[in-house]
Amino acid sequence: MKQYYKILLAIIVGAVLVSCADEFKTDFSADKPENIAKYEYLDAYEALKTYVDRNAHPNFKLGTGITVSDFLNKDLIYSLACSNFDELTAGNAMKYSSCVGDDGTMDFSQVIKFVDAAKGAGLSIYGHTLLWHAQQNNKYLNSLIADREVPGTGGPSLEASVITNSDFESGSDGWGGWGNNSTNGRTNEGEGFDGGHAFVFTNPSAVNPWEAQIAYNVAAALEVGSTYVLNFKVKGTQSGSITASLQNPDGYKGCGDFPAFEITPEWKEQTLEVVVTGENAIRFLFNYGTYAGTIYIDDITLRRLNPDGSGSVMIKKYVVQNDFEDGEAIMGWGNGSTRQVVDGKGYNQTKGLEIVNPSAVNSWEAQAGYDFSEALIEGETYYLNLKIKGNAEGSVGASFQNPDGYQGRGDFPAIAITTDWQDVTVQAKVTGDGTTRFLFNLGGYAGTIWMDDLSLYREESSNTIPLTDEEKKEILTDALETWVKGMMEACDGYVKSWDVVNEPMSDANTSELKSAATASAEEARSNFYWQDYLGKDYARQAIKFARQYGGDDLKLFINDYNLEATYNNNAKCDGLIKMVEYWESDGVTKIDGIGTQMHVSYNMDAEKQKKQEDCIVKMYELLAASGKLVKVSELDMGILDAEGNAIKTVDLTYEQQLQMSEFYKFIIKKYFEIIPVNQQYGITHWSPADSPENSHWRKGEPIGLWSLNYNRKPVYAGYADGLAGK
Repeated sequence: MKQYYKILLAIIVGAVLVSCADEFKTDFSADKPENIAKYEYLDAYEALKTYVDRNAHPNFKLGTGITVSDFLNKDLIYSLACSNFDELTAGNAMKYSSCVGDDGTMDFSQVIKFVDAAKGAGLSIYGHTLLWHAQQNNKYLNSLIADREVPGTGGPSLEASVITNSDFESGSDGWGGWGNNSTNGRTNEGEGFDGGHAFVFTNPSAVNPWEAQIAYNVAAALEVGSTYVLNFKVKGTQSGSITASLQNPDGYKGCGDFPAFEITPEWKEQTLEVVVTGENAIRFLFNYGTYAGTIYIDDITLRRLNPDGSGSVMIKKYVVQNDFEDGEAIMGWGNGSTRQVVDGKGYNQTKGLEIVNPSAVNSWEAQAGYDFSEALIEGETYYLNLKIKGNAEGSVGASFQNPDGYQGRGDFPAIAITTDWQDVTVQAKVTGDGTTRFLFNLGGYAGTIWMDDLSLYREESSNTIPLTDEEKKEILTDALETWVKGMMEACDGYVKSWDVVNEPMSDANTSELKSAATASAEEARSNFYWQDYLGKDYARQAIKFARQYGGDDLKLFINDYNLEATYNNNAKCDGLIKMVEYWESDGVTKIDGIGTQMHVSYNMDAEKQKKQEDCIVKMYELLAASGKLVKVSELDMGILDAEGNAIKTVDLTYEQQLQMSEFYKFIIKKYFEIIPVNQQYGITHWSPADSPENSHWRKGEPIGLWSLNYNRKPVYAGYADGLAGK
């Protein structure tokens, strides 16, 4: 694209609004200006807001979207906004996810600073947004409506063991030891209590009890004041006794001691109790310094005792259960590796999964696993159980991932492989959001691996029941009220206009509300649809709270996109207007206006462009007939070639820029021609500058009125001329 001079301000820094989902980027490059003469006419233009006839359009507000942090820096973006616009719309700072933490605490410090800065600059703020399905804190909201624990009514009961690797059949992961030159590890098969494996440790000489220890760290701190029951089988090479205890590893603070127990040369079952006496008790210890000899221990469990019967059995919630009898292999890639289900290669000669990695490479260069339609629960522990063997000894890894950017979301301990079948259970905690992928990392193992009876699951108390629909509605209504009240208090009466509900209407069925039930798997995973819980009247609740805490003089808008769309001949616009009529039919709810986003593109196909212009006119006519205030809330423009492909900024010709300029003039002039003066709220341009190539929103497209280095573009002239009615 040919660039030009006419720098708007002396300082060349800044940012660009880059997404309908309201993300902004601040890194961009500037091209060397060329062919200046074509653009010199832009020098004659004044600041945009000077072209609005305030006598003819007394209530009209010319707005722009900004990144709040950029505006608060009071450099280029601040100067641009103050010089050219009347009103600001925040990109992210006033969104639910920006202000509400995972525990429900609210932080409005950025909002308060924004309000103060806008007030000082004499600019109004259009609030964006009170209620939306996107950019919510899903973790917090879902926690509010999670299944609840039901108190028991029976006698004492035991919860699930906090020691998950208890029988050592899958290895000794989680267990370790130290002191006095002692040794420890998993026994050979046949040396355990039931003929399988056990854990063995040898102390060469008697010392103080704490000078030789075996330890296991549990996933979460044990509850102070609660009783825990320890059960295990034990034997030794000679008779004697040792102790067990709980510890806070930070400073090695004792958190409770079990009674000493006897060891004999024969297997003996022990059951001991302890009350947790200190905070952060996450370490369990066998203290065997006083015992000179070898000790074998098996089947170790540590369970919390509920004397009132409120404990529950933990049940498995499976994500994967696969015995491969259906013949379907799992997905995979890398290093020429293969995956297939082979009859007779499974455990007990059934069907099994056979994975061949021809050579050893980095672990991630050969992978296999599963993608899930719903994200795993952040912070939850998941268990991987499978039977596995190989044609050589070695090990493989397993992990969770967010495929968006291949972000790691938790690693399982390494899985040892031998030439005999092993039953392996390992565990890992999901460490972040968007976790929709499980992977075996196989690159380091050269050879053939066989797997069978693979399952991935989390444990959940059986003593829970779902909340009723009415309970969920009540809880979320309270959460909505808390949110709206907090935001209104933070704005301190300065923000008088709001997107009270954003993007409510379904794209597929334009007369219905959006819903998780009709959304794509990705949308359902990443969004929180308030309307699914509060019902069709959810907007009434948001409006009620906004007026209750913000005042009756607020101007409240329902905002949506594709109201001008040609693909449905303005059906979404019609559906939104009818939904507004429904919400107001209670005789109490008052909706002041409708916002139309208008993320448009000039179409080089003349017939399609004409239809688009006709639909824009029709949209304005429908909105005018609604009697509501009308705001063009997020206007920006790209350009499509005759085949419908987006033209990037670097490929844009001067002539195409002029066509876009004329389209801007058309959109703005038609707004003033069709929308009655008393319904004209204003127009907000969504992206001041073009979108950079690394943007998530219309990346690399010429959507701005300014270039990336903040030179005026021909569309600036079209925008100004439209405002002036030329």
